[in-house]
Amino acid sequence: MRADSQDLQIKLTVTQDEHPELHRVLLAIVEPRRRTRRLKDLAATGLLLERAGGIAVSAAQPAPSAAGQAASDDLGDALSVALWEDKAG
Repeated sequence: MRADSQDLQIKLTVTQDEHPELHRVLLAIVEPRRRTRRLKDLAATGLLLERAGGIAVSAAQPAPSAAGQAASDDLGDALSVALWEDKAG
């Protein structure tokens, strides 16, 4: 494994059956970059919790509501998210 900085690209499918709450939260975010940023934030928080010895997840603050963003009905029961390092911020 190389120590220098490399981008990591991941294609991820979140199904409603396997992760209903995560699916609901991400589906409510219409803009793909915002959805990707939210998933990155959730992953980073999960990593911190894991490293802290599994502090109760219920103690974490819930995400702000995606008010005003309607979920698209034509996405079905699976949501695909592509992750990449956003060079613009």
